[in-house]
Order: sequence, then structure tokens, then C-alpha cells
Amino acid sequence: MIKINIDEAIVNDFYDGVKKYIGKIFFVSNPEKDYFSDAKIKEIIKCKIENFPKIIKEIERLGIDEKLVKKAFVGDEANNFGYKKFTTKAKTQYRAYNLSEALNIDVCLYCNKNYTYTIVNKTKQYIRPDFDHFLDKESYPYLAMSFYNLIPSCQTCNRTLKHTQRFLLTTHIHPYKDDFNSIKKFTTTKPLLLCDNEGDFSIAFKNKSKNRKLRKKANNSIESFALVLQYNKHKDIVLELKDRYELYNEDSIKNILKDTKVFKNKGEEYIKSLVMCSSTKDENINKRPLSKLIKDISEELNLI
Repeated sequence: MIKINIDEAIVNDFYDGVKKYIGKIFFVSNPEKDYFSDAKIKEIIKCKIENFPKIIKEIERLGIDEKLVKKAFVGDEANNFGYKKFTTKAKTQYRAYNLSEALNIDVCLYCNKNYTYTIVNKTKQYIRPDFDHFLDKESYPYLAMSFYNLIPSCQTCNRTLKHTQRFLLTTHIHPYKDDFNSIKKFTTTKPLLLCDNEGDFSIAFKNKSKNRKLRKKANNSIESFALVLQYNKHKDIVLELKDRYELYNEDSIKNILKDTKVFKNKGEEYIKSLVMCSSTKDENINKRPLSKLIKDISEELNLI
């Protein structure tokens, strides 16, 4: 839910690993043969988000054969090319596991609820996140292997909630471009200190940004991923924060720092992170599930 800044070295490794998977053998005549040169394929694979519209306009203008493009970039029935080959398991070649391990994103960028870590060892590939095509590969097959179009996400968000919904850069939050955390904030519909049980309140979002376009995109993402409905299944965690507020006020935290040798050198921020069972820092939101919810509600309670 915070914008992810990508190390260009990861993009370069991705390009070097997958460029050979693009099925250039399908481009035997024009306009496909001339357009999909090695240089253009490199441009497409490494294409920055802001340049997606340029690629889209070029291909729409040329009238490229969509069936050929799908075979080359999405893949054929034998999984010999494109995204299908990229997502098959293989220990000796660059695959989806290599990308997810390099990205090291532990929590879904869309919902911040489900783990998306990668587990591999020398002999086996166990777990990795899904890769959602932000711009769907049915409508934009030539972007099926574009780095910035592949969003690590949980299966619930990718396969169940987004599924075939059509996202655009102008309609939804892109985790590599937009910072949801600076646009929206979790809140409760009734002051939490006045609530005794889950029936007393609902979890909702309020605006942080004044930018109407960004707020609209965030609202669309909230709707598409059913975030209000999903997060209202976690009222118990919010009520626990209220209990922690009542147990661990500023004075009690200062006493812990004063009287407990173990924590003297850790500092107040560390104690607060223990109380919250989550980090107090925005940059750590994508490291644990529900971190944004816990941080936002903790701020409302003045826990942090």
C-alpha cells in the first residue's frame, strides 16, 4: 500500500532473463517483423509506466496481428514462449520465482492483508506471489512481459477480486507509481474509545490527499479489492489496539524504558512497535499483513 521504488538492477536482470522467451519466430511478415526488433522488445520489457501509452498507441496504429502477439508475449499451448514459459518452474533458468525473490515483497501490494513471500531452496521452489497484469494481458498482450506491468499480489486479489476487471493507469492505483498510503487512511465510524464491541463501529477510509484524481483512483481500488468489506472482518484487531491504548499510555511506556534494563537501549519507538505488534514506520507497511490498518488506528489513538 506504499509506493514501491524499484532497483534498476532488478529490471536489468529481469530483461536479461526473459528476453529469450519472447516468440519472435511468430513474426515472419510485416508490420510485426519490422516493429518487434530486438531494440523494441527491450523497450517493451523495460518500459516505464509513463511510457505504456506510447507503446499502446504505436501498436494500435500499426494494426498488429493480435493472435501472433499473444503467442509471442503471453505464450503458446506448449508453454514455450512468453509469460507462460516465465511462470513454469525451472531451477536453471530465470523464472517468476527469480523475480519474486529479487523483489522481496512479503505482503500483497493491493490489500496489505495476505503474505506474498517467496520460499525456495537449492532443490525446490515452494511458494511465490501471483503476478497480476495491471493492464490485462487479454487487452494488452504485448505488455504481458513488461516488468512494470507485473504486480506481485496474493491469489485473492489477483484471481478472485480483480480477475478480469479492466484496470487503467487513470482509474486505479498502480503500486509502482502511486502511494495509496499517502492518499487514504483507515479510521473508524465511531471514536474507538467509545466502543466496547465489534457492533459499535465499522472500519472505513478517510482522505489524506487533496488530489481529486488520486482519491478517485484510490476509491476505485478500494471498491475493486473489496477493502472495506475485507477489513471489517478484522474489527477484533482494532479493539485490541484500544485495549493496548488503555494498558500502555505514555507514562507506562516511559516507566518500561526507565525500569527495564533490556529495553533501555531500545528506545521509545521500539517499545511502541511492540505494543502495536507492528512497525511505527511507513516504509515498513509492506513487511507485515495489516500494518497500515494497525498504524493508522494507532495514530488515531495517539499510541504513536
